[in-house]
Amino acid sequence: MNARGSMGGTSAKAMTTARIQPRSHECVFTARDLAAIAGAPVAVLLLLAALFHLAAAAGWLPAPRPTLDMDRTLLIHQADSSRSAQDAAVILVGDSSCLMDVSAEDLTRHLGQSALNLGLLSYLDLPSFGILVRNCAHANPERLETVVLLLHPESLRLQTPSAYHRAQLEDYLAGRDARATVGIAGRLQTALGANLARGRLVARLIPTPLSGVYGRFYGFTHDFSRWLRAHRGSAIDPQRFDRTKAQGNAEYRLAQRLESESRLFRQCVPSGVRLVVGLTPVPRSFVGPDHEATCARILEQWAKWLKADAVLDGLPASMPDELFASVTHLTGEGQTLFTQRLAAELQTAAMAWASRPGAIP
Repeated sequence: MNARGSMGGTSAKAMTTARIQPRSHECVFTARDLAAIAGAPVAVLLLLAALFHLAAAAGWLPAPRPTLDMDRTLLIHQADSSRSAQDAAVILVGDSSCLMDVSAEDLTRHLGQSALNLGLLSYLDLPSFGILVRNCAHANPERLETVVLLLHPESLRLQTPSAYHRAQLEDYLAGRDARATVGIAGRLQTALGANLARGRLVARLIPTPLSGVYGRFYGFTHDFSRWLRAHRGSAIDPQRFDRTKAQGNAEYRLAQRLESESRLFRQCVPSGVRLVVGLTPVPRSFVGPDHEATCARILEQWAKWLKADAVLDGLPASMPDELFASVTHLTGEGQTLFTQRLAAELQTAAMAWASRPGAIP
């Protein structure tokens, strides 16, 4: 017992001694030390930010052009197209299905009239599309004859458009630097001039690679912009539709917000210019047997809200799955076929206008 007790006592004493060993050194870090270390870099950063803001205010930097991703590259290209001189008598506006499902080049050939695609994104609302119509009519007085508004049924039930994408479009059209993300990080970026430098300098000098299949098909943001210029504003979705991975449902309907938005859009179409409205197709396996009837009812009501001059009710409500890149976009082959149908519908509408008393000539 004594031996065991002695061993236990010795062990406890050794452990106590180990715990109270004095520290070899101690560091004291004060606010003055922090200022000495970080003060110079922070001062340089603030000076650069001030110089960026001053240069922008004085007009020493290029105008904002934040082509930093695919969405913003598209918005900027279409905005520029709407404000420049064009030979188009027919313009296409709408969501990304309008952008991807119609070839403006093919439509020009089929109609014998120049067509221009100003399709944007489903995140935006009808008044945003109307801004491009108004700009194009103003930049090309007495040239525009027909506005073709095309949306996917999915866009018609969207309740809340994207405030971010609307702000990006409005800021660019107004010549303002794009607003950064919200929150402390966004305010800090704005204060330090980070979004200013990226939108005015970096985006112009350094193309951004696109991701996934879009990157493999188009390459960089500058390549995508060149594609849009070369194809009269139309693009191609390089994906392939997979029914097993398709998300969403086909319970399409008209969101109530579209009634007031349709009136605002109509006001952007100049007097004497015909407004034609239609829906883009959905993969056949994705919809039920009543899809065509549903689209007909939706299109009829929407056309009334728009006070459209013609309704493209002969366009296919659905097409074979193999012609789709996604639920909302056709492939290049599907685009060719749909553009042919659209051209035929527009020619039929033109003949009806010509025979209608008092119609727009």
